[in-house]
Amino acid sequence: MGADQSRFRIVPELSVASLPEAVAELARFGFRARDTAGTRLERGDQVIELVLAGPGPQGRHGVIDHLALKTQDVDAAGRAVLELGGFVDPSVTPDGPLEIAEFWGLGVRYQFFRGPGGARLELCALRGGHAAVGAGLADLIQGHDHVGIACRDIAASVGFYQRLGLELVHAVDLERPAGRTEVRFLRRGGQTVELYSAPERRSGLLTLPGQGLWRGLRFEGLGRQGQLSGPDGEQVTLV
Repeated sequence: MGADQSRFRIVPELSVASLPEAVAELARFGFRARDTAGTRLERGDQVIELVLAGPGPQGRHGVIDHLALKTQDVDAAGRAVLELGGFVDPSVTPDGPLEIAEFWGLGVRYQFFRGPGGARLELCALRGGHAAVGAGLADLIQGHDHVGIACRDIAASVGFYQRLGLELVHAVDLERPAGRTEVRFLRRGGQTVELYSAPERRSGLLTLPGQGLWRGLRFEGLGRQGQLSGPDGEQVTLV
């Protein structure tokens, strides 16, 4: 696609009320500031850009639903986050890690936590992985796994991100008692977007703002510049 894929990076923008408090909360997941302003944080190959929230209602989840971080052992990594003062997201995994057997052949194990302002951060791993005894946070949370986006029209969203140079690498429909959730993973280099369309999104029962706590995505290293709006109103800045 022209630009070197190894230089491509997805940087989610996180709307926060206080930079120092957000930096402290994200340190529980192993993030450290990589600039003097303290607005650009890094854990492995995952970067987050902090943006001070403007006036108006705060704390809403948006179309960009979560940032997922890779670990070999969700249970051990989750315990480490809790020991550092983190909080489980009570709306998603209040009782501990869950599993999705259909993902990636082996299945995945995951748990959601609350980041700054309640923004969702997920810890996830392929099933069956275990951390070494005595592993610290720096080893337990390795970096980028994916960015989760809640879509209404999965085909339109897949097409949008394919036009930005991402390749469809995994597709599965999760059949559950509440209905079918369509999930598509797209990747460029080592960076992944998870698109998922749940029954309540397709029906219009669940409406989400284009800009929520995760207020936008920066696509760095595509060799293009500009501001785009995705099919569900998510903001994508090409840098």
